[in-house]
Amino acid sequence: MSLEEDLKGRTLALISQQMATWVVEIQRHLLNHQESLVRVLDELQETVARYDEKIDESAIENAIAEILAEQPPPPPAAPAGPGFDRLKASLAVVEKGTSLSEVLTYLVAEVSQFVDRVAMFIVKGPSAIGWYAKGVDPPDIVKQVNVPLGADTVFKTVHASRKAVRLSLPSSPGTVQALGRLGRTTGSALAIPLVLRDKIAAILYCDTARDEIPDGVGDLVEVLVLFAGKIVDILSVAPKPGVGRTASSGTTPERASAIRAGGDEVRERAGVPPPRPAAPAPQPPPPSPPASQPAGEGASTVMFNPAAVASLRQQMPRSTPTAAAAAPAAASAPAAVSTAGLGPEAQKAHEDAKRFARLVVSEIKLYNEAKVTEGRRQKDLYERLKEDIERGRQLYTERVTPTIRESTNYFYDELVRILAGGDAGALGPM
Repeated sequence: MSLEEDLKGRTLALISQQMATWVVEIQRHLLNHQESLVRVLDELQETVARYDEKIDESAIENAIAEILAEQPPPPPAAPAGPGFDRLKASLAVVEKGTSLSEVLTYLVAEVSQFVDRVAMFIVKGPSAIGWYAKGVDPPDIVKQVNVPLGADTVFKTVHASRKAVRLSLPSSPGTVQALGRLGRTTGSALAIPLVLRDKIAAILYCDTARDEIPDGVGDLVEVLVLFAGKIVDILSVAPKPGVGRTASSGTTPERASAIRAGGDEVRERAGVPPPRPAAPAPQPPPPSPPASQPAGEGASTVMFNPAAVASLRQQMPRSTPTAAAAAPAAASAPAAVSTAGLGPEAQKAHEDAKRFARLVVSEIKLYNEAKVTEGRRQKDLYERLKEDIERGRQLYTERVTPTIRESTNYFYDELVRILAGGDAGALGPM
């Protein structure tokens, strides 16, 4: 072995021996530190336990109570919405209506108790026309609102879907613009279709300044609108008990005024002989709807479109085809008789005739508010509403038996009472 190799071997042996000694010493030091650490942790745990026993829980509770007492009271919880008792009361009010206009008026008044503003829009042709409102200032401003059903508004959505729509007004700028006269741009709204005889006759619109209409209120309003539609449908086929029982005797001041102001035709229908004999003019056929309008949509009112006529023919008692075709519009009729001495079936027939006349004329007025107002002022209601009046007269003639038609003037009575506001002169020449 060379000297170099001998030195190298001895050196490595010495280094290995020293490192083994250092490892043993390091392990001993670590063990000592570990034992010390365990003792320190045990002492710390005992100290914490002693501190836990010293905690004053009552002082903490008092501090929490003081902090809570300094906080402002929480805002009152939002009302859950009207209950079934309120719904039942509203249904009872709407049910009091005896005509389409009365039912809709009661409906608007009831809904106005649950929202800030409510307005009824009548669907007429391609538009929704404002008719009556509550919560709008001034109330008559709604009559100046005409919303095209083709415009991008909530009315278009409701008319197309035939379902109620709830929305945030800022999310529908078209609706805000269309209702600009009513003066609200923020808040939430609800629009509901009023369906009569499977046709959307009107749209109820209501809104509030709040971010949304509560679900309970929205559901209640939808139920009221649905109920109002059913009430009107029922009125078209069955009179309410106690409604229309007053006979038209022909002796009231209104009747006398109507006879004096109505001209020869009115005197003939009332049984008053004309000053000179004249052959009664045959009733002109009802005007046909304009060719540019589709059948069933061109009529002025819901009642007078062909589909509605077909439906009503199945619902109302009619006269015989021969008699209906032969009865001229201006045929002389004897003075109206009282129904007090008639049997139950005859009284019911008279009540049906009066109720049907009232329903026909009330719909004419409902869908032509502006013409009625101007016609009363100018004393030319018949000239302005001739088409609707003659359609209504034809419908009345087809539904009512000749015996009742020839002994009463129920249709004319309602023209004077509802259209003319009791002033027969406002009808003008007929």
